[in-house]
Amino acid sequence: MALNAKQSINPPSLVFKVFAVVAAVGMLIINLVGFLDAQTDSALGCGSDWPLCNGKLIPSFTNEHVIIEFAHRALVGGFAIIAGIFLIWALIAYRQFLEVKVLAWLGIAFILIQSGLGALAVLFVNPVSVLALHLGFGMLAMIGVVLLAIFMFQMGANAKGDSSGLSMRNEPIGSQTRYGILAVWLYTYIAIYFGSYVAFRGAGVACPTWPLCNGKVFPGFSGLIGLDFIHRLVAVGLAILAVWLVIHLRKVSRSRPDLVRGGVWFLITVLLQIATGANVALSHLATGPYMLHIASLMLLFTVLSYLGLQVMPGGQASRQPIRPERTAAARISNRHGRGVTEHS
Repeated sequence: MALNAKQSINPPSLVFKVFAVVAAVGMLIINLVGFLDAQTDSALGCGSDWPLCNGKLIPSFTNEHVIIEFAHRALVGGFAIIAGIFLIWALIAYRQFLEVKVLAWLGIAFILIQSGLGALAVLFVNPVSVLALHLGFGMLAMIGVVLLAIFMFQMGANAKGDSSGLSMRNEPIGSQTRYGILAVWLYTYIAIYFGSYVAFRGAGVACPTWPLCNGKVFPGFSGLIGLDFIHRLVAVGLAILAVWLVIHLRKVSRSRPDLVRGGVWFLITVLLQIATGANVALSHLATGPYMLHIASLMLLFTVLSYLGLQVMPGGQASRQPIRPERTAAARISNRHGRGVTEHS
């Protein structure tokens, strides 16, 4: 049944969009600094104190580990609050949308879980598997916020009558496309977790040469060398899946250009991820190349998660009309019209 004008939804305001961008960028920064914290072994830069740092609210910055860990905590606290406000604001203003409910609660849940695991990592000695989960859950928290921000901008574009990812989702796609993208997403997330596990095990420099591992095509699967070699095989598998996805999405190039563009960007980011990974190995795990590798990973996962959003069926609310944005001239004209009516 069609909805009348009274049932239409107001598009996101400019202030709301700015808040969304700050929250999304903040989550990207949090994850980058978190990986820097792990890479430089700065997790205990504030000692075993939490939430204080070395027993102080503002510690003495005696070395880089204290600076990095304190910055990590400060940024996490600040941007987590901003992200939390954005997520709750979205839930209140746009609770009709299934996407909003799923993404907002995803972000809230994993921000809380991430914060809890971060505190436990300081207070207790956690196994490598838990430390890898800490970083993996951080990626999920980031995706919840970033995708929700993207969805808000899609709503704004839809309200202006522009072609948007929101309107394109009404075009049907086959189950093979939908489940294929979701399968690639799951494989990628497992690859991210495994990569974190390899790094925490100290196996990131077990193969200091590239593309061969210590000059061998097959160095075996045992020990740290085996872990690093499997990590490389997983990356090759991801590249194969990315090529398959681009070829497969050509079938829907006319009806779903959003998926085609997303598939191409996914392939580009996978190749970038492999290139930066090679640089990490050749640089013997230097901090600069490692952070570039992580930045490309976050870009890769964001692009793939966007594809996941675009193939998900929307709720009934997603088909509700969004009230077009009025220009300043239209608002002035409307007020002037009301004034004339009142004086007549």
